[in-house]
Amino acid sequence: MVSTSFGAEDPGRVQRLLVPFMRPFMKTPAQGAATSIHVAAAPDLQQVTGRYFANGKPKSSATRSYDQAAAARLWQVSADLAGLTSVPRL
Repeated sequence: MVSTSFGAEDPGRVQRLLVPFMRPFMKTPAQGAATSIHVAAAPDLQQVTGRYFANGKPKSSATRSYDQAAAARLWQVSADLAGLTSVPRL
C-alpha cells in the first residue's frame, strides 16, 4: 500500500481510523512507483508482455485470473453494462 493523499477528501470511517496506524508501514510514493518505472525502463524487459510484477519481481497473479471462462464472462458482462454492441468475444 502506498501512502498518498488519494481519497483523502472523502475518507470513510474505517479509512479514517486505520490509515494513521497503517501509514508507518506504507510505501512512499517513490517506492510505490519503483516497480512500474523499472518495468517500463529496463532494457532486459523490453520484450516482456503480459506479466505481473510486484516489488520489482515477476509474480504470478491470483489463480482466478487464469480462468478463461470467467474472463470471457467478465468481458461480456462489462460490454453489456457499457452498452457496447460490437465487442469482440474473448
